[in-house]
Amino acid sequence: MSKKNILIAAILMILVVLGSLALYIFFKPHRSIENEATVTVSADSLMAAYTQDEAAANTVYLDKALVVSGEIVELKTNQAGQTVVILKTGDPVSGIVCTIKEKPAKPLQIGQQVLIKGFCSGFIADVVLRDCQIMIK
Repeated sequence: MSKKNILIAAILMILVVLGSLALYIFFKPHRSIENEATVTVSADSLMAAYTQDEAAANTVYLDKALVVSGEIVELKTNQAGQTVVILKTGDPVSGIVCTIKEKPAKPLQIGQQVLIKGFCSGFIADVVLRDCQIMIK
């Protein structure tokens, strides 16, 4: 085999491996919040952990399934039409922002106490939870 043929074969092998990896990642099953073990925490405690030491809070909460208890202070709808619930914390500026995966079965109200189950995406001025479910108290 000539050097040119070896180089072409190596490039083709690399492309096959990269393509296989891309297909695996694309078709990998999505994590479901229903099947996850959870960490239970109050909205105040979660915010306090992130404002005191974000790196330490990330080791405990980041990408984990959480059940967060708190009071609804704001309700919104995002661009995808999903309900976004903001939970009250001890911080006057920041809250726990929870994007609800499916439309809630019962209407939500400001001031209502709720339990919200979702994956923690970290801290960006607020603590963000995704793929959430409402578990009304």
